Amino acid sequence: METLEGARDKILMEISSDDADARGKYLARFQVEAESFSAFMAEAFMRWRSIDDKVGKNKELANVSALVYTAITLQIQSMKLFLSGHTVAAGNMFRQVLESIALGLLCSTKRLKFLRLFIENQYSTNNAVRDVIRHAQKLGLHKDALEVLKKAHAFYSMYSHPTKLTIASIMAMSGKGLYVGASFDEDKVFAYKKEVNGRLGLAKTFPNFITAVKLNVEKW
Repeated sequence: METLEGARDKILMEISSDDADARGKYLARFQVEAESFSAFMAEAFMRWRSIDDKVGKNKELANVSALVYTAITLQIQSMKLFLSGHTVAAGNMFRQVLESIALGLLCSTKRLKFLRLFIENQYSTNNAVRDVIRHAQKLGLHKDALEVLKKAHAFYSMYSHPTKLTIASIMAMSGKGLYVGASFDEDKVFAYKKEVNGRLGLAKTFPNFITAVKLNVEKW
């Protein structure tokens, strides 16, 4: 039976460790996917630079560039958190990735009001995925392709609130034991594959997302 001192030491170790053990187990399974993810995100970063290099003193373009960069950064951090064994935190952040992508697209055109509203802090970014689908035609996007964004956003919203999914993430699949923090559960590898493939799939589309933003801002 766990003692008070034992529980204290376990918690202290969790909040002061770098999760190397859990990360090593994930990378043993998903090293190839991690390398592929990094390659796609590197290409996305370089495409973003072509937007950011033209910002100058243009406040509006600076906001769009910052949104794109935020999406890139959060995408990388979400994968890092997941591969470090922090499933819920990674899922919550991944939701922000999806909303940042949608918001970046919405703000990339002046045919719509979203850029002004965002700058003036008058827009709820929680609606970005819904609105980018509604205005797909004006943004030069294929509405069908955005349905993937919609489904992913609905799923990862479950990581933003207490749900059965968040409960399951901190329990051993065998039903024996709980996880205080970072974890790798052999019985959950099937679920881990879906999470990794979801982030990798989005990484593959990132360069195209940034190109779409660039094409729209070039029409200003």
